[in-house]
Amino acid sequence: MCGIAGYIGKNCAEKQLLESLKLLEYRGYDSAGIAVQDKNKINITKTTGKIIALENMLTSTKSICGIAHTRWATHGAPTYENTHPHLSNDSTWAVVHNGIIENYGTIKKDLISKGYNFKSETDTEVIANLLQQQNSNDIHALINTCNMLIGSYALACINKNIPNKIFLARKKSPLYVASEQGEVFIASDPVCFLSKASEYYTLADNQYCIASTKHLEFFNTSGQKINLQPTKTEKFDISYQKHNYKHYMEKEINQVPAVLNNLIETYKSADLLKKFDKNYLAKFNKIVLIGCGTAYHAGLMGARYIQEFARIDASCHIASEYRYCNPIIDNKTLCILVSQSGETADTLAVCELAKAHGATTVALTNVLYSTLARMADEILPVCAGTEIAVASTKAYTAQITVLYMFAKQLQNVIANKKENYYEIVHKLAKKITIPSPKSLKKAVLEVLASEKVFFIGRDYDYVSVKEASLKLKEITYINTAEHPAGELKHGFLSLVDKNSVVFALATQQHLLNKTLNGAHEALARGAKVIMVSQFNIPKEQTQGFYHTVKLQKFSEELLPISCISFFQLLAYETSLAKGLNPDQPRNLAKSVTVE
Repeated sequence: MCGIAGYIGKNCAEKQLLESLKLLEYRGYDSAGIAVQDKNKINITKTTGKIIALENMLTSTKSICGIAHTRWATHGAPTYENTHPHLSNDSTWAVVHNGIIENYGTIKKDLISKGYNFKSETDTEVIANLLQQQNSNDIHALINTCNMLIGSYALACINKNIPNKIFLARKKSPLYVASEQGEVFIASDPVCFLSKASEYYTLADNQYCIASTKHLEFFNTSGQKINLQPTKTEKFDISYQKHNYKHYMEKEINQVPAVLNNLIETYKSADLLKKFDKNYLAKFNKIVLIGCGTAYHAGLMGARYIQEFARIDASCHIASEYRYCNPIIDNKTLCILVSQSGETADTLAVCELAKAHGATTVALTNVLYSTLARMADEILPVCAGTEIAVASTKAYTAQITVLYMFAKQLQNVIANKKENYYEIVHKLAKKITIPSPKSLKKAVLEVLASEKVFFIGRDYDYVSVKEASLKLKEITYINTAEHPAGELKHGFLSLVDKNSVVFALATQQHLLNKTLNGAHEALARGAKVIMVSQFNIPKEQTQGFYHTVKLQKFSEELLPISCISFFQLLAYETSLAKGLNPDQPRNLAKSVTVE
């Protein structure tokens, strides 16, 4: 999941490319590089580390054409040699690539046998040398090269002998191009076109482009010219100011009340859930939700809501597992695909699979111009605004809120109820408060002092603690784990000792005593127990517990939406205490566009 950019025009190419890279850094920040045409040669500047390191190395040139890359390492460690752009052996072609070439090992072996040398461990370098092998300077060089590749790619390539032209190709990785008033802009995300172009073009799978300031020429795999229709550049909600916050993650957690209000305004004004009426639902006998990481946890909560409220068979699955398990889906299946970016590779693959089996697909995404949004039959917008921190916070809250409203809509339709779920969420948005750092201090100190951190819960709470555990490990690098509170005797207790801290989440009255039993089992083995609940639990029932966290009191079905901010801030404050950058955790990136 890397970010690629390109520019041709009348201004300094390095400056324009650097601006785009800064907008694309969420896609990876292991290394960054720029290649520009300079008369009859290609000049490359690249470095490991974040884009600021590259910016400090750049010197302005007169070049007006170039390509750039910000990397999340897949094939090969984040070293200088593995940093993009990559050159062909004869230095004729420079390439930047987002994706994974699955058969690069076979191609590399064949090229080595023909005398080609390789400087990196990447899969991308084979592309540059395949282009050289074509001994051609037109679009067929790129098409023929791509025909030999198995996997996914978005490619931007320049040739030292072809001034002011960029060659593009796309398969299963996003790629966009825009042209306006003698300038061409290329990027993995059209957010880079904001204030620069009024419209842009989206390359579909197996489509190619030669971009120049005179025109954009598009081709299919046969090399025939094709016409593409442009999309108007929207006013994307990009909030790159931290304002009074130290980090984007802190800001985004605190934006949750505003996000909930925005959700209500958007959904209520357009009545976006109205389409899911009796006639629509009559076509389906089950609902399948799909996601990865945080989106998977949102899907788990959504499935729980749907079953609880509407009494419809609903289940949630990890995309990377579901696509390979020969799933039972057909035209009676409603498939809801959850993805903040709408570019998650495994989720897109499940969408393709579902459509091939005749299922109806719904994209629950925060990015309405994404591949998933274009591919699905219906869209449920998340309305969270731009989320910059890698660890998802406000988007997760928005996802489960949308799924809550969706489940309530199904309940109203199926059970002939008239519950005003918009008003319910509106009241929640007005009353919800974000915990203060001071209120987390005791829990943070205990997490820092512990060797092992565990989370337990039941039903809704088990889903919530799965997300809590993920957040803590994502940005603090602490090895955390979550367990169903009723399963502690099945392996979990063997891990518990005096160096453990256990967070016990209990927000459902009928399960409170059951969860307390599990907490006491952990306490008996030496763990420090931190109880998290909205209930006034008698002191005798929490005797011996290290700490009790009191949550805001809402209805039990709304607690998953409100309680997660405590755990998000717990992770954030712990990350700060360890001297880490919570916005850009090591080895992670925001958008997972490769398997």
